[in-house]
Amino acid sequence: MMADPLEARGRVVALHGDVADVRMAVASSCQGCRARAVCTDGGGQLIRIVAPPNASVDDPVLLELDQANFALGVAIGYLLPALMLLLGAAVSSFAGDAAAALGAAIGLATGLLLVRLLHRRLLAERLQPTASVTCPSQPVSGERP
Repeated sequence: MMADPLEARGRVVALHGDVADVRMAVASSCQGCRARAVCTDGGGQLIRIVAPPNASVDDPVLLELDQANFALGVAIGYLLPALMLLLGAAVSSFAGDAAAALGAAIGLATGLLLVRLLHRRLLAERLQPTASVTCPSQPVSGERP
C-alpha cells in the first residue's frame, strides 16, 4: 500500500526561465513556534523549484513529495552527518580526548560534504517536489488568454 504524498500550497512570486520562486503558505502551527523567524520572514518560506508548465507570477501551486523520498532526504541530511560525527569520535577516541574531539569534527565535516555530494550528484531530482498550478490565473477582461 502506497502512502499519500506530502502536500504543501504556495504561490509563485517570480519566474526565472524554468525555475520558479514559490512563497509557501504559513502553517497554523507556525504561529506558536519560537523559531519561526528562522524559517520565514512573516509571509511564509520562499523556496525555489522547477516551474510547473504554463505557470505565471501569482499562480497558486500545489507541491507534492513522496513520503519515501522525504524520509530518504531526512536520513541523508540529518542522520549521515550525525553518524559520521560519532564514527570519527569513536575511531579516534583511543588516542585521548583531544583526538576524539578532532575526530568528531573531521567526521562531521566529512558527513556534511557527503550530504552535499549525494544531493548534487544523485538525489537532487528525486528530492524535488512536483508542482502543479491549482487554479491558473484568469486573464484580465479585454486581454486575450
